[in-house]
Amino acid sequence: MHKLLTFEEIKHAIIASLSPDLLEKQYRDKLSPDDPPETGHCAVASEAFYHIAGGRQAGFMPVVCGYAADAAGHMKFGAEKLQALKTPGWEKETHWWIRGPKDGRRGAGQIFDVTARQYPEPYPYQHGHNTGFMQPQQKPSKRAQVVIDRVIEKLGAQTLKNYRAANIAAFRKYPKPGNSPHIPRP
Repeated sequence: MHKLLTFEEIKHAIIASLSPDLLEKQYRDKLSPDDPPETGHCAVASEAFYHIAGGRQAGFMPVVCGYAADAAGHMKFGAEKLQALKTPGWEKETHWWIRGPKDGRRGAGQIFDVTARQYPEPYPYQHGHNTGFMQPQQKPSKRAQVVIDRVIEKLGAQTLKNYRAANIAAFRKYPKPGNSPHIPRP
């Protein structure tokens, strides 16, 4: 049996596969030479990881968080975000990550944040909410597919297929709610 990849190995391959051409113009224009390579790539990196890991079939869930940020990197959420956005120097931003399954529950487990290093302090994940990507057919976007293809070149198609299959199998071992066998009372 072959050793399965770890999230850290996949994360490093995804980060090494990111490039400025994959960024939306608004994020590309803000880049500085001192920024980590994953800066601004949270959506495409998270989407690539989601599909590599097995997506919905494996119990993974995309999560997004909107916030207000100023040039110094301060962040505001909720009502404070709305107030800050009325103030010059504050801009609306979003951050994306993936939550894994837990005990057969989709998106109830571990946080997988490929681009966490772009923030100088731990991201306040409690402000995020479960969502979906903008691809209703559950296929990767064009930008995410570019990243996935680059990761395949780095790690190998079969290795990634094994990682995905193991995640799907682990999630499927749990009975679905409402599908538990009926046990008659004595």
